[in-house]
Amino acid sequence: MSGQPGRAYACRVVQILLVEDEPLIASFVSRGLRAEGYSTAVAGSGDDALMELEARAWDLVVLDLKLPGVDGFGVLARAVEADPPVPVLVLSAQNGVATKVAALDAGASDYLAKPFSFDELLARVRACVRRRARAGPAAAAHPLELDLRSRRITRRDGGRVQLSERECALLEYLLRTPEEVVSRQRILNAVWDYQFDPRSNVVDVCIARLRRKLETEAVIETVRGGGYRLVPC
Repeated sequence: MSGQPGRAYACRVVQILLVEDEPLIASFVSRGLRAEGYSTAVAGSGDDALMELEARAWDLVVLDLKLPGVDGFGVLARAVEADPPVPVLVLSAQNGVATKVAALDAGASDYLAKPFSFDELLARVRACVRRRARAGPAAAAHPLELDLRSRRITRRDGGRVQLSERECALLEYLLRTPEEVVSRQRILNAVWDYQFDPRSNVVDVCIARLRRKLETEAVIETVRGGGYRLVPC
């Protein structure tokens, strides 16, 4: 089976870019969002955020306004000018009315002032994601769905397949890099989060288990000399 260029996976791995230069806040928010089933990445500066926006498609940006390098308004402008535009939830200690109005007029989807309740942040994140889903194109007829909280794949026939923690992390990473060839070393760094002996076959073993569980849902191709690539059936 071969991949179909241009076809994207529809999955419940909502990808959120958190732009926050305060490490404690970034860690707290990122861990909380992941616990709720979202996939998150952190950018600690405006320049890093711009690179992340160029590198991949995001479902939502949670954005501080006061940042090193390019400020939050610069990041906001890039997000709303993207094709398609990326929703932005501003999370900032700047709680003056003028700043809120300026951010909303510049295209922010929502604005939450610090200090904040995490429950309220979650509710606003859910609202932004729902609005994006309603505004976006219709999902594929037979999407591959991955639920990070339960670590389950929902199959085309409605059946569910349980994944181990490592299998789930590996599939999430491949879903975040659709049809891109990723090396074993990149997978080790992203999924196992530490260095393995380069001769270790831990990635190959996990890939083999995933292939058996995915069956006709997707294909993990081996690219000789390159690594692996996830493509639709």
